[in-house]
Amino acid sequence: MLKIYGSDLSSPANKIRFVANYLGIKYDYILVKLREGEHQKPEFLRINPIGKIPAIDDDGFCLFESNAICRYLADKQQSNIYPKSLKERAITDSWIDFGSMHVGVAVSKVVYNRIFAPIRKVEIDERSIKEGLEFLARFLPIVDRQLSANNYLMGNSITLADFNMLALLDPVEMAQIDITTYKNICVWRENLRKENFYTQCHHEYGESLKQNSR
Repeated sequence: MLKIYGSDLSSPANKIRFVANYLGIKYDYILVKLREGEHQKPEFLRINPIGKIPAIDDDGFCLFESNAICRYLADKQQSNIYPKSLKERAITDSWIDFGSMHVGVAVSKVVYNRIFAPIRKVEIDERSIKEGLEFLARFLPIVDRQLSANNYLMGNSITLADFNMLALLDPVEMAQIDITTYKNICVWRENLRKENFYTQCHHEYGESLKQNSR
């Protein structure tokens, strides 16, 4: 059976769970205790030599990097969430890369400093937060315009680009990132967060952290 190694606060790991849930793939979810250094232990490094989450073990086939894993799972199931057409696949890849390298990097600057830095009791980098918010102000309007004419990033069918963007934006409430001015993103996101593939993972980002802090 497929094993997914991750952490509840890892958006890339949650993205893999979204995709696996959507595809109806049965899997074991293995929580890697990062604060205890489990990701650096020899048994995990045999699965992912980089020593990071997420990673998978699919009956002995090990793979790391969340976007590569999602592509692998979609292709294995012969699903159109990763289109078969050369040009459609290329466009999907462009939206995945744009999301990860621009939106994702910007969100991570804010998320790290507003969520993880306080947990780890390290200094908050206000400059990094400012940079992240500035990049989001530049890039989120592009996403919002794309969704103004489409139900999904690629048109009227959900693709891996949507799962990726959804996971990247998952922590915005917890990180106090205001996206309410992006009406099309909000509608798209609200609809996807009602779907079973999402609620089978969690009902909101940081659910486990909030429960443990009560």
